[in-house]
Amino acid sequence: MDKKKRIGIIGAGIQGVCNALFLQKKGFEVTLFDRDEPGNSASYGNAGHFSPYASVSLNRPDVLLDVPAMLLSSRGPLALKWNYVPKMIPWFVKFLFNCSKSKMMHTAKYMHQILDIALPAFDELFEDIDIEGLVEKKGILYIWDKTNLKSRELEINMRKEIGVEQQVVTPKEIHDLEPNIKPFYHGGVYYNYARHATNPKKLLLKLFDLFLNKGGKFLKLNINDLDFDEDKPVVRSEAQRFIFDKLVICCGAFSKKLTDKLHENVPLDTERGYHIHFKNCGHLISRPIVYQNRGFGMTPMEQGLRVVGTVEFGGLN
Repeated sequence: MDKKKRIGIIGAGIQGVCNALFLQKKGFEVTLFDRDEPGNSASYGNAGHFSPYASVSLNRPDVLLDVPAMLLSSRGPLALKWNYVPKMIPWFVKFLFNCSKSKMMHTAKYMHQILDIALPAFDELFEDIDIEGLVEKKGILYIWDKTNLKSRELEINMRKEIGVEQQVVTPKEIHDLEPNIKPFYHGGVYYNYARHATNPKKLLLKLFDLFLNKGGKFLKLNINDLDFDEDKPVVRSEAQRFIFDKLVICCGAFSKKLTDKLHENVPLDTERGYHIHFKNCGHLISRPIVYQNRGFGMTPMEQGLRVVGTVEFGGLN
């Protein structure tokens, strides 16, 4: 019998843990690395959305016209650390070259192929854990006011073209779905098949425990270097060295530090978001609501009403 192939995964967030579980299902021996305990990074503070509809990228043709207003407004969704801007110029240039309808459609087409199989994949993993009360199937609602209506129309038409299931809703229908929202909105889209986690970190830890129970290995180490030994990837912490048959890098924005060592010029930079909880307010809405003009979303969770938003470009620190 062939010896099991050994796979190393760097990053124990939701991406790393889900990769680990599916690789286990295929018979691989998996070791998971992270410098922190699982669930203490992005998986701790995200919006908790399962959003298979999110195929359309942000770099629509008119987005640059919105940037000055976003930066000048204290309530805008975009923030820059100005001393980091020079380091981001190569990334910004690539972003600019992709701000066209044809580039958006190219991305959306292939993103849709990936995201369309995401919910069935999660369902396969959830068969092995108790998710009672941790995943709600009430859909996700996007709403907007009267500004940037051409952008909203472009996004709706693109999703329609690639086959994304969506329901365009009127102000009355929005009110019927969420009567506690102040009626400032002009319209919206409702994705009735989308879901949300009521505690993303708790859900991740259940999946992580499943990984360990199935024989997976977790090492709390900061992997700071990697290379190859006779075509096999080698990962290194400050004091230890590990060799694998294959390697998966999924440590979010920190991934570029490792891919750079392989001379892979991945155009990746750091985008950070923030969240705040309003305790005892989770009952005010029934499902996640995203206010597109302001770039933030609200999700009812165990901790209360979680509000997430702000795109901050400021580096890893």
